Amino acid sequence: MQTDSHDESLRQSSENRRWRFPIILSAWLMLIFGTSCTVIRPLEFFELLQNLTGADRASMERFGVFWGISWFAIVKGWHFTEFAILTFLCVGVIKWWRGFVDSWSILGAMIFCVAFAASDEWHQSFVPDRFGTIQDVLIDCLGVCAAGSLMLVRQKKCTYDHRV
Repeated sequence: MQTDSHDESLRQSSENRRWRFPIILSAWLMLIFGTSCTVIRPLEFFELLQNLTGADRASMERFGVFWGISWFAIVKGWHFTEFAILTFLCVGVIKWWRGFVDSWSILGAMIFCVAFAASDEWHQSFVPDRFGTIQDVLIDCLGVCAAGSLMLVRQKKCTYDHRV
């Protein structure tokens, strides 16, 4: 009798975990959309950091130099990363939904992510002090292609291993 209740508990726990991918994907899409609606100007950003850290003026001036040199890699690297993660999550939802992933599923997820990147940049063109750029769409697409390529290679390797 105790085994039956334990099995039922495990089944319910598994059912609850099944919904994690769609929920995480939805949250990730909202995060991307939300950050696209947000404008943080450098001066406001530096003031926020100074208030949070209690850094002195000289430290903030040094940070300003660092930020001026590295902001492109940080900001555009985030574009790449957020869309690579989005691609992994989309493929995860497809696997959750269909029970398997094939090359077409991965390509479909990649197309969705590229379309979302383009729509996100278009959306930014309506946000005051934000600009939608082709450059950002291309950087987003690099993240999508990197993640998608990894999954396509892995999927092809798994398919090949099962045939051998």
